[in-house]
Amino acid sequence: MYVKTLRHLALLLATPLATQAVADIHTDYQNGVADAAFLAQSEIDTNLNAITPENKSLVWNADKTKVLVSTWKAQGAYDKFMKPYTKTSDNPAYAVWVTAVPQVHALCSAFLKTNADKSKQALDLRLKQYLGLSPDWNYDMFVEMWVSPDDMFRPCVDPQVNDKSCNLQFGDTTPKVKNIPDYQDFYSDLYYKSYRASAGVPWTGVGYTYDWGNPDSDVGASEYILVPGADYEIKRAVPTEQYCAAN
Repeated sequence: MYVKTLRHLALLLATPLATQAVADIHTDYQNGVADAAFLAQSEIDTNLNAITPENKSLVWNADKTKVLVSTWKAQGAYDKFMKPYTKTSDNPAYAVWVTAVPQVHALCSAFLKTNADKSKQALDLRLKQYLGLSPDWNYDMFVEMWVSPDDMFRPCVDPQVNDKSCNLQFGDTTPKVKNIPDYQDFYSDLYYKSYRASAGVPWTGVGYTYDWGNPDSDVGASEYILVPGADYEIKRAVPTEQYCAAN
């Protein structure tokens, strides 16, 4: 990816938020959006979190049929769209994006242990950077859920979740994803919504979030989407600071 700004190089894990002006933060984010729109083969990550029983970093239920995932939500969105239900929406437009526990917790827990500025504002910014989210969006809590790996896919041209990398281009046949009629159309819509919308988001499309706060690597968390109509069982919903402070 192209060389980042000097301001971006200042965004180290242990850099206090106070050293960054709001304008600089937004500039870094928009640079990330532009950068993520054009990926090269060299930017393929070959160490994505594979959702398999052999992956010892994952958390499974007792019979190894469900894996624990997390999503970062605003309180209102959780109360209205998640807490009352046990299934995701049947509409592919309302996708639920998740990461595998404990990847994000490990990042934010380390941040609180090593960063001089342990404020909620600083923690929220680092999480938004790591997860490729806008600094203007609001989040309050992490929601952990048990889901079946069969109800997960990667937002990649090859959406299976049991390997460690994604391709850059579709093959000769369009992949099949449960409850999504035309996956290639779905993927194309994600691209245009990410980069043609007024604000834009730095979506990589190759299985990892774009970390716009790490000068050494753009690779953030391995990301997945729950299929439309996916069953889920909420394990817990915890405020951000409390979630990250726990060992």
